[in-house]
Amino acid sequence: MRSDRAVSTVLDVAFALLLVSASVLLLGLSLPTTDGSLEETRADRTAETLSGSTVAVSYDLESIAESDRYEEPETVDDYERTTYGSATGVLAEAAVANATIGDGRLIRYADSFADSVAASVDGRFTGSNRNVHVVASWRPYEDASIRGEVTAGQRPPPTADTTAATTTASSGTPALNSSELATAYADEEDIDALAEPIARSIVRGYFPPERTQLTLERRGLDRAVTTTHYLELADRLDPDHDLERDAGPLRRSDARADDANEVLIAGLTELIADDLESGPIGDELDAIGGDEAELDAFFEKTIAPSDVDITTYTWKE
Repeated sequence: MRSDRAVSTVLDVAFALLLVSASVLLLGLSLPTTDGSLEETRADRTAETLSGSTVAVSYDLESIAESDRYEEPETVDDYERTTYGSATGVLAEAAVANATIGDGRLIRYADSFADSVAASVDGRFTGSNRNVHVVASWRPYEDASIRGEVTAGQRPPPTADTTAATTTASSGTPALNSSELATAYADEEDIDALAEPIARSIVRGYFPPERTQLTLERRGLDRAVTTTHYLELADRLDPDHDLERDAGPLRRSDARADDANEVLIAGLTELIADDLESGPIGDELDAIGGDEAELDAFFEKTIAPSDVDITTYTWKE
């Protein structure tokens, strides 16, 4: 039996990224004409088409069974899922679902979902101009170790005269206030004061506490998939963690999503702090020091876990 639900893909397994609305922020990149004036490019128009088009994406969760942490529930009706949304929205969702830490994906079924999203988006242009390539990229902060990307359409030839337009869509993770980050960091100039809010935003994006709580209290496939992803991510972040499927905050009869999230947040904070200290952000922080105004402007440019950049390329033969 096929499960067709007008909900987020990740909500199906409690990795509930919020469905992105069809409205996105169009940055409006335009190319100059030969006389120096500006005109709307084909890439702009294609990006607008994507944001206004609704697509249905069917995918399956079967790859979850490959995990050593997975325990199949007594009853599984179907591993197949369907999600609906704007083309831009599902591209953003797929970029986050496809995220990796190092060489390891955070979500087991990311391949199936990303491939289905690419095929669905590509299908919007069947019978029309096929010279379209779309790249959705999620980088929570500059030079992040955790990142995700998904593409749709054919790549442009190296010699093609390409136009591009970039839109920004929600990743489903809570937005961070750059001014609050600046104040928190300036108080002690402690990198954890910056890393912890980023980690908290990311974990809440994958495991929204209220929705995840409901899933942990239920029986069946959604709970099995959710607990598997909790345990896999905890294993990757901290091999000495104390999460267990049938004990503590993941136990169905005593589920506590907030407490389970705190385990992940602690491990992810360490990873992000290492990233920030060793990357370009760390160098800039050393130069800025405790100047809140400069920190605010800097964080506004370099830290945005709530954003997915979607770049649309078009070209003529």
